[in-house]
Amino acid sequence: MRLYIKVLAACLFALLGVVWGAWWAPFLFGFIFGADDRRGRISVPAGAGIGLVSWLLPLAVGHARYGFGPTADSLAAIMGFGHAGVVPVVLTLLVGTLLGLTGAWLGAAVASVVAPRASVDGTAR
Repeated sequence: MRLYIKVLAACLFALLGVVWGAWWAPFLFGFIFGADDRRGRISVPAGAGIGLVSWLLPLAVGHARYGFGPTADSLAAIMGFGHAGVVPVVLTLLVGTLLGLTGAWLGAAVASVVAPRASVDGTAR
């Protein structure tokens, strides 16, 4: 239960950061989450989810309010994908996902190096 609360809090703070213009907030809160929970198999997918949600919700709300269809089509045409407007949207969400994922991975890696689980004298616990 505590893990879900930490993921939800990190997701909420990253979302607020993105809404306030700090596009890098998923990396920061993914790093904090990964440093707190050093298990990479848990923190890296959770960090990816934090990044995805924190970029997906503002994009979905903006699309519902303003309709990003023509903008996405124009961007896709500039990128060379014709009028496949889904390509820039998917790439945008991929950037957000990778921000959270790399933040959580780096946080877990740094925490594992700085505070290893083995005792100082090398004997097992």
